[in-house]
Amino acid sequence: MGKPLIMVSSITYAMKSKTILNRKGFTAYVERVPQTSASVGCGYGVYVPRGTDEAQQILQRSGIRVLGRMERAGRP
Repeated sequence: MGKPLIMVSSITYAMKSKTILNRKGFTAYVERVPQTSASVGCGYGVYVPRGTDEAQQILQRSGIRVLGRMERAGRP
């Protein structure tokens, strides 16, 4: 199983997302999204090791436009 990344529209929103999630008690990391034919946006996302579904809902309720999710290969 890979790392689930919540994709957002810019590095600014990725950093803002990390701050929002940290304040809610989540561990979150800003990561570069690997360029693939399925990639959209600026190429940044937020990796949340636990509670990715809940984290995505928090971001959407906070006004962050989530472009989607992808599984990144590698160690979680």
